[in-house]
Amino acid sequence: MGVCEYQFKEIEQGLDMPQCGKVYRYLEEPLVVVEVTGELRDFIASVDLESLREKQDCQYMLFVADNQEEVRLFFSSGTREIRALEFLDSLIPEFGLVKGGAECAEGLISAAVLKVKMANVEISEVTEYFLKQIADYFADCDCIEAEEYGKEHKDSIMNLQRYVKRMEGWAFVKSLDVAAKGTQIQIKTLENESGMLLTADEDAYIMIGCRGEVYDMKRQKFEATYEATDEKLDVFERMLDFIPAVENMATGEYISLDEMAHICYPKQGTGIYARKLSKRTKIFPAGGQREYFYGRPGDYMAIRADDLCDSYIIQGDVFERTYEPEK
Repeated sequence: MGVCEYQFKEIEQGLDMPQCGKVYRYLEEPLVVVEVTGELRDFIASVDLESLREKQDCQYMLFVADNQEEVRLFFSSGTREIRALEFLDSLIPEFGLVKGGAECAEGLISAAVLKVKMANVEISEVTEYFLKQIADYFADCDCIEAEEYGKEHKDSIMNLQRYVKRMEGWAFVKSLDVAAKGTQIQIKTLENESGMLLTADEDAYIMIGCRGEVYDMKRQKFEATYEATDEKLDVFERMLDFIPAVENMATGEYISLDEMAHICYPKQGTGIYARKLSKRTKIFPAGGQREYFYGRPGDYMAIRADDLCDSYIIQGDVFERTYEPEK
């Protein structure tokens, strides 16, 4: 197997554990790939993933089990810089089943379907195919630090098309209406399917977009961008794609936001610069939390016109329904 081609090196000693086959270390990132020869779920249940990552001196581990009729994957992430669910989804997009969250996720793909995908890239071994997919994941993704980008690309940003929100109502909820101050809330956004953690306080607002998508916003930014009203959200009148909800991390309770949400309208004069993405993109906002917005080709990178260091991702169809060129 020509693994050097993908910047992987085989670890000669392996893991020295039952049901473990070959082990590969990625030379470009702190990531290790492990072949599992037995039942993957039983193996994962028998190990301490955090200790195993520490022992291997890595932040990420991918486990691959080829059981002839199907191939199972398990990914463990030790940082917020790669979300496990998003990572596995990039390895088996559209043709596999993936579930999980930011720290751990599992995937399943039919061996017959995988063989077709492997034949298309002239690869005959399952592990080698995933080594290539991993290398492609890192090579084909732009990672943008929002604060640095805004400072270093000021002129090019200001040459982009400028957009304003259409005069349609959005909805908002104050986080303290959802949970007590200091409580952690998990919100699943269109750009973060595994969930972003938000701490309830007077400065944290929860926004509800045109499809029912949910995301967080600081009160200062909200007040600069929107006019709040006492008008209640009617999810049926607005035909949202789904009922927005968040999870209280202390209790595990899912809280529907529709009954406590009110309508707000964009203020005139606020706008964004935007460009359509041609490749997968991660944007890390200022603040050091290492949460990121994740975009695919066809989505948009948006930069606030009044703060060029504040950039984020908007899904393509949401952008086109929500924004129009500034006149």
